[in-house]
Amino acid sequence: MNITSFEFALFFAAILPLNWLLRPHAGAYRLFLLLASYVFYASFNAKFLLILLVFSFLTWFFAVVFAETSDQRFRRFCLVLYVGFALGMLVFFKYYEMLYISADWLFRVLSVKSPVPLLDVIMPIGISFFTFQGMSYAIDVYRDPIKVERSLVEVFCFISFFPTILSGPILRAGNFLPQLKKERVGQPDFSRAFYLLIRGLIKKIIISSYLSEHIVRTTFGAPEGFSSAAVLVGILSYAAQIYCDFSGYSDLAQGVGLLMGFDIPDNFNAPYTSLSLRDFWRRWHITFSTWLRDYLYISLGGNRKGTVRKYANLVATMALGGLWHGAAYNFLVWGFIHGFGLVIAHFVGSLRPTRAAKPAAPAAGDANVPSGPGFFGGLWNAVCWVSTFAYVNVAWVFFGAEDAGKAVDILKRAVALDPDGAGFRPTCLVLVVLVLGVQLLNFTGRDVFRKSFDWMPFPLQGAALGVAAACILKLGPDGVLPFIYFAF
Repeated sequence: MNITSFEFALFFAAILPLNWLLRPHAGAYRLFLLLASYVFYASFNAKFLLILLVFSFLTWFFAVVFAETSDQRFRRFCLVLYVGFALGMLVFFKYYEMLYISADWLFRVLSVKSPVPLLDVIMPIGISFFTFQGMSYAIDVYRDPIKVERSLVEVFCFISFFPTILSGPILRAGNFLPQLKKERVGQPDFSRAFYLLIRGLIKKIIISSYLSEHIVRTTFGAPEGFSSAAVLVGILSYAAQIYCDFSGYSDLAQGVGLLMGFDIPDNFNAPYTSLSLRDFWRRWHITFSTWLRDYLYISLGGNRKGTVRKYANLVATMALGGLWHGAAYNFLVWGFIHGFGLVIAHFVGSLRPTRAAKPAAPAAGDANVPSGPGFFGGLWNAVCWVSTFAYVNVAWVFFGAEDAGKAVDILKRAVALDPDGAGFRPTCLVLVVLVLGVQLLNFTGRDVFRKSFDWMPFPLQGAALGVAAACILKLGPDGVLPFIYFAF
């Protein structure tokens, strides 16, 4: 039941009225929301529902143990047990085949028969997201027992909330549970919700799907058959594609959540306007980057144990963050590229102590702070933007290629300056420029949308949304691919 499918539209149309009818009835509403989330998740594969149930129960159980137990040694033991189970489950379902292939290669090098059996392990959809979501809650309770939620149903609702379970944004219990407990919720901002839904559909169905269909898959699959210019446009197109694909899903999740009375956090804030790699990770997949910071980087020691340890923690955090995305070594390489890039960014930043520090999490619509007034300040910003955007694009090649070897081939072809080979459709370059221009000019279209929709009564707004969605689906190619992050 893809969120862009007609089946999901019917599903949501059925549960939305019930959502508001049952909202004042706390017990019935929580059970309804949990059931709706489980029906949605089971629509992909009902067998995976058992894994979700077991993980949710253990998350609730260990959180209660953390809150009820004062013995620090026992609490630490339980934390290791819980994290070991959560990560072990993630490793088994997501990385078993990758680890088997690596172990089998090692045993063959050593001329030893591999004792590890090859199992046909199917990865449950969304496992990376609901695992991190549950872990954040349990670790928060371990750090501060007052944050415990004793209601089993509420914890289950938090972990399985259907708009976000497949591809985020990664929720925090401290933000979600208070909203779940509200029995009286004001009228949702329908205009903003419809705006997010239409924006998400345009990003995914029109832009992301077009770029994937007409240049990315072909240039990334066989770069030797294309001119260097076409491969370069393919690389730029992948950057636009993955942004529109992932931020498009986040927009849809936020829009669905708003219609149900939930405020889901932003996941993107014009990432391709970043003037540094540090700034990029404040703007790209925000809920994931803050998760890495709060639960991995800080747990490793953060910047509290000296400069060398800080840099090592940065590299380790980003490497593991890269591997989180998929069971392939090219994701690990992508993580290392960003890790070493962040080390360089921190080092350069330490050489310029007079520069004003940027906020940890820029608010929506915030622009980059110029490094200085006048021509030279603008020139410096331009150099910073170009270098950051180029670095991010090189890293994206390793993320989007089938393996690291293919990524190197793509990059070699792009810089070969060879005009021979197939070209590219100008429309692809136009879409790339459009995606970048919208971010650089800070144009959201929000005000235009409000003026077009706010005068309509709610039923008419809903009808207009349906017509707009039908037109967008018609404009998209046949057989729209699943969201990229469904694979993670």
